Parts: sequence; C-alpha cells; structure tokens
Amino acid sequence: MKNFVVFLSLVFFIACGYNPTSKMASNVFDKNVYVNVELSMQDPRNSIFVADTLKEMVISKLGRRLALKHEADDIINVRMNNLSFIPLVYDKNGYVITYKAKLNLDFNVVFKDGNTQNFSTSGSYNFNISPNSIISDTARYNAIRAASSEAFDEFISLIAIKGHKSDTKR
Repeated sequence: MKNFVVFLSLVFFIACGYNPTSKMASNVFDKNVYVNVELSMQDPRNSIFVADTLKEMVISKLGRRLALKHEADDIINVRMNNLSFIPLVYDKNGYVITYKAKLNLDFNVVFKDGNTQNFSTSGSYNFNISPNSIISDTARYNAIRAASSEAFDEFISLIAIKGHKSDTKR
C-alpha cells in the first residue's frame, strides 16, 4: 500500500509538470556566476557573513559555479539594505531571551544578454540567548546565515517566476 501511494504521488507530480523552484531558477542562470556583495561600511563583519552565505547558496541551491567577474556569464550584485536584531521575548526579570534577526537584501542581476533585473528580499530568524547576556558571535553568525538563506530562497522564487515566464514564451 505504501509503495502504491508513493507511486501515485510520483505520477501526479510528473503528470502535472511539477518543477522545483530551484530547478526553474537554475534555468535562468548560465554556468558561471559572479556574486558581488557590497560590504557595508557600518557593518563590514556582518556583510562578510552575508557574502559567504550567498556564495554558498549559489553553489548548493542553484548548482552554478562561482567565477571571476570577467569570466562570468551572469552577475549577481547584492547590497545589505538593513540588518536588525529585534527583541521578541523577555524573561520575568525583563531581560531579553529571544531575538529576531531581520535582514533585507537588494539584488541587481546582470544577465549575459545585458538585461538587468532588480529584486528586494528579506529573511528573518528567531533565536534564544541566555538571560542578562549579549548576543554571542556564534549566535549572531548563525542568525545572519539563516536570515541570508531565507532571503536567498525568496530571491530564488522571484527568479524562478522570471524563468518560468521565459520558458513559456519559447
């Protein structure tokens, strides 16, 4: 019975033309991609965390190779628009014990054919800290990484819509 349900599910997804978002998004980009993350002068350390995460996401989620700017087919320029840590939960003594990291990113994509597209995305991540303490470097890094990943997932969805529209024109 279990095998039948799995088989039926596969047939349904194949029959309806299901395509994962990352697959549709990867159709938009050529093989070599250059990722340029503009470092924030106010927050250079966190900008580097964002840059590392986004470059890793291009490789793992889009399946593309990172290239030097002059070798790239497509260029993704990213600017960290805003990063904030918002207190969410306080303990009985009034100390913050849960924060939300909220990150806004602006993407400017320059495609091989010279066309450009702009996208604004956001990501967030909730995390706990010990009462009466500051946000540790590890917690900060993990929060920025998770928020960056969420913002990149939103970017992939927007790109997938563009990719899907261009596939239907062919």
